[in-house]
Amino acid sequence: MCMMESRRCVCGRQAAHLNFRDNILVSEILVNLFCPECSPPANFDPKTMVTDCGWVMEYDMEGAQTFFRQKHLNRALTPEIIFDEGYLTWQGFSPKDHEIRAELHQRLAPLIQEDMKQFLQSLKDEWLAHVERLKAAGWRRAQQA
Repeated sequence: MCMMESRRCVCGRQAAHLNFRDNILVSEILVNLFCPECSPPANFDPKTMVTDCGWVMEYDMEGAQTFFRQKHLNRALTPEIIFDEGYLTWQGFSPKDHEIRAELHQRLAPLIQEDMKQFLQSLKDEWLAHVERLKAAGWRRAQQA
């Protein structure tokens, strides 16, 4: 089971939905979340930060390593491992996927009563098209899909 939460970026203009794989890490490990408007490009530290299409996540790497050791997961961590392997990353493929998925379901909901097969096919087709757009835009997690 994975925990999910929403977090606002440093400037407060945007929010991202986050996922915590296997509940190994806690939300406090994410020290800062920067949206494209508040990203600190000059202060980027690859030892503690990972970037994804203009968004930057800054992790407490010592804290993350401590949580991993407590779970007997003795491996060297990098921000890329934490993000790309889902330990503290987007819920979905981008910061807004949770909202996009909910909007898609709501928009297609009338089809449920009319034609369930058409609903499921439309849901699949539109979600796959969304993922392809994310891949083309360079979103890290979408590249793995």
